[in-house]
Amino acid sequence: MQYSIPDEAHQIRNARSQFLVSGQVQQGAVAEEIARSWQRCLANGMDSAGAVDNQILTQYELRQRQEQYHLLLSHARPEMTTLNEQIAHTRSMVILTDDQGVILHSLGDNAFLSEAQQLALNPGSSWHEADRGTNAIGTALIEQSALTVRGAEHFMERNQILSCSAVPIFGAHNNLLGTLDVSNDLMMPQQHTLALVKMAAQMIENRLFRASHQAEMVLHFHARPEFIGTLWEGIAMFGADGRLVALNRSGQFQLGVAPAELPPGGVYFHQLFESDLAKLEAASASTLVFPLRLTNGARLFARAEARNASPSRPAATIEPQKRDAAANLGMLNTGDPQVARAISQVTLVLNQQIPILIEGETGAGKELFARAIHEASARFQGPWVAVNCAALPEGLIEAELFGYEDGAFTGARRKGSTGKLEQANGGTLFLDEIGDMPLGLQARLLRVLQERSVTPLGSSKSKPLDFMLVSATNQKLRERVEKGEFRRDLYYRLNGLSVSLPPLRQRTDLAALVQLILQTENAETTPIDAEVMQLFECHPWPGNIRQLHNVVKTALALSGGGKIQSMHLMQDFLDELEQGVGAPERVQESPQVSLDAVTTEAVRNAWQQHAGNVSAVARQLGISRNTLYRKLKALQLI
Repeated sequence: MQYSIPDEAHQIRNARSQFLVSGQVQQGAVAEEIARSWQRCLANGMDSAGAVDNQILTQYELRQRQEQYHLLLSHARPEMTTLNEQIAHTRSMVILTDDQGVILHSLGDNAFLSEAQQLALNPGSSWHEADRGTNAIGTALIEQSALTVRGAEHFMERNQILSCSAVPIFGAHNNLLGTLDVSNDLMMPQQHTLALVKMAAQMIENRLFRASHQAEMVLHFHARPEFIGTLWEGIAMFGADGRLVALNRSGQFQLGVAPAELPPGGVYFHQLFESDLAKLEAASASTLVFPLRLTNGARLFARAEARNASPSRPAATIEPQKRDAAANLGMLNTGDPQVARAISQVTLVLNQQIPILIEGETGAGKELFARAIHEASARFQGPWVAVNCAALPEGLIEAELFGYEDGAFTGARRKGSTGKLEQANGGTLFLDEIGDMPLGLQARLLRVLQERSVTPLGSSKSKPLDFMLVSATNQKLRERVEKGEFRRDLYYRLNGLSVSLPPLRQRTDLAALVQLILQTENAETTPIDAEVMQLFECHPWPGNIRQLHNVVKTALALSGGGKIQSMHLMQDFLDELEQGVGAPERVQESPQVSLDAVTTEAVRNAWQQHAGNVSAVARQLGISRNTLYRKLKALQLI
């Protein structure tokens, strides 16, 4: 309910005073939503002049809440930034809450507020009606409708300096997710605030809808063709069989379809429109708008969009797009118990703001594992920013990480540069070879991780950060800490969970890894000679999985698409095999067990018993795989 003249504001104050005395609201004095809220506050025994129990979530609780609503946050932030720019210099705050009225994110100008009031509008504060009385956020959540609460319409006297406009945000399944609110100084009323908030909230809902559903065919429609592609268009998604997968709220209104009223088996395209899906698929080849009639005879205009996707699933279970062929935890779990344990541990702490430290030899797959963590997290739609701390020039690493302002140093770009830490905001920051970071820079990184903000070089303003942190090293960081080469406090900040990836020579899933590499190279049907697999089993693999991938990739090229045989293996690979160089053996050979001590009969029996599994035979005989390989060659078993 909008008021633009002092007489109406005076009328509200009088109506509120009378209500507090009599318990009755003068009819027509305030909007019905406000009147109902006042009645609820009175029934709950709230003291309009009393103090507010301003309980704020701890930083840990807030981070958990933000992780829980990560999808909402990630799609709301861009619209909040745009909205904040639209209302700049109006002494206003833009606020996003969850469905309980807890502030998840806020930005804007809070200088017009007292210190206590500023605190109340910070993330972690609750504006539920039961906590704050009548207010735009809490009352919009209960009424599930957009509204403005100005001045004396607030039940609590301490909130009457505010004019607030809030709009509820609904998820892809019509579930209430939270509110978008603009709170500003009552002395600077803005005529179009509620309309702007409604538009921003609609943009957020449309973003959430598209992110939460996937389908074969998407139909954009409206009764007026000029509204297609705008905030107010209807969006319907259909599966390959023509079944309606999802319908946004604007589409529900235009088609007169309520999800709760749909038949158990769903509704199909031909039941809604006087057309069939085949014609729609043909129309999807063009971006042109075409007329389309409903089965009740009403005419709409539409644009079709074909999408190669799987059926709809809710946002919480959306599987990430596989940017890399093996960049997901499921594909990396190929049977090795050490890797399976690492994946299990990571899965348990995922989305809990616990930093992860990955240890392992060079080439063991640390970056791929880190990328899989990102893809499995709630932040998979956010940026993935990888920084190799060992590869950056020491003189530039600080500028690369923290960014810099215009003129921060000689040679700096005009207009400055955004640092890697800020680029990772909303996603995942991967610090590879973290053990090689200079000591002086470790202190600054520690401060960033503690304060969750970064100050670019040459700037006095800090910028808030929100990212998942994954680090990796091929060094023993604990040993470096003891030697004073790595900060102890930073080590414990990085090491929320430490997982270790075994070197290839210690893994038990070599055959599965080879098959995974073939799949990555689109050659999963390419056969590999048994002798080649035996050579793979015996090799020390000093370069680990990276070396295995290169060997297989080169062999694929040399085989010309045919069966991979020993003749297709690189010479340096064979040289390493003969010399046994580069790494400790997978199974350490007992000093008393030599090649001569292993009888031919024992080798033959073990070879037959384990069906040619080199690792199993070597373990049974107590010798290394290289030693066994030489014995097998001598016995002409391979």
